[in-house]
Amino acid sequence: MMLHESLKDLPDLWAEAQEIVRQVPRGRVTTYGRVAEALGDRASSKFVWLALTPSERAEDVPWHRVVRSDGSLVGSRSSDTLAEKATLLSGEGVAVTSGKIADFRDLLYDDLKSSSPLSALRAKQMRLRERVKVPRSDVRLSRVAGVDVSYDGNRAFASLVTLDFESEELLDERSRSSEVRFPYIPSYLAFRELPLVAPLVSSLDEETVLMYDGNGILHPHGFGVACHAGIVFDVPTIGVAKRLLCGTLSGGQNANVSKVLNHGEMVGYAVAHGEHKPIYISPGHGISRSQSLFIVRRFLKSRIPIPLQMAHERANALRRSADD
Repeated sequence: MMLHESLKDLPDLWAEAQEIVRQVPRGRVTTYGRVAEALGDRASSKFVWLALTPSERAEDVPWHRVVRSDGSLVGSRSSDTLAEKATLLSGEGVAVTSGKIADFRDLLYDDLKSSSPLSALRAKQMRLRERVKVPRSDVRLSRVAGVDVSYDGNRAFASLVTLDFESEELLDERSRSSEVRFPYIPSYLAFRELPLVAPLVSSLDEETVLMYDGNGILHPHGFGVACHAGIVFDVPTIGVAKRLLCGTLSGGQNANVSKVLNHGEMVGYAVAHGEHKPIYISPGHGISRSQSLFIVRRFLKSRIPIPLQMAHERANALRRSADD
């Protein structure tokens, strides 16, 4: 399968974040949030912190000049310490008192330049969102596939299983692993996972509906990873998520099936099986809201529908075998 245009030439966000930090002059500081904003989305703040850890950053990156939004220091989860950060800052004439930058507002450097790569990726998503179709009528289906991705650091392990819709017989399973450099940033999951998943989804039989471990239109931007997958793979997709990212339940948390409303629009369902916590179901592309619900409930024997559970187990097994 040819990689879709939206997934090609993805930016090196690790290098971009570090290049932004290099702009902070000696004797000045900036914040993780401001570096994230320079990247194009404040939601990338946690990634910025990760990009400045010893295992990721280049030697010439002044990591110590990046602090929290209140001026307090924070180290990394490995060898960096708050004491080391304070020492480096003090050596540049930056006073640190009780773990915080003295005169923080006066020393804050905010003139950070960037190509804003996350803004460009968001624009891609919004253009693709215009192509999402959620029909009223049902689509023909004979097979249901599920895909899941497991991670070990920057290595990803993906698995796809296909079941017969009527008999639930396992018809096909495929797996692959690869290094993944695009980081996890909330609402940009498609750019991290879909290049890896693409070869698995190639040549799916007709009348196959794909369940994706993630959201469809039940998403703050109306365009979750299941929507992106449906567009780029040209298959009907259903998003099945474990967390509610937006909206409110119309039927209450204790109902077996509740509608999820977002800004007055019905965008999906919360479904609880037995005593399990609910999952959140929404169409991704090419399938109706009601048929999405029907298909997921057809395969719901525990909290997670069977195709996704099987894909999850196989992806984890592949990850564990790589550790042996």
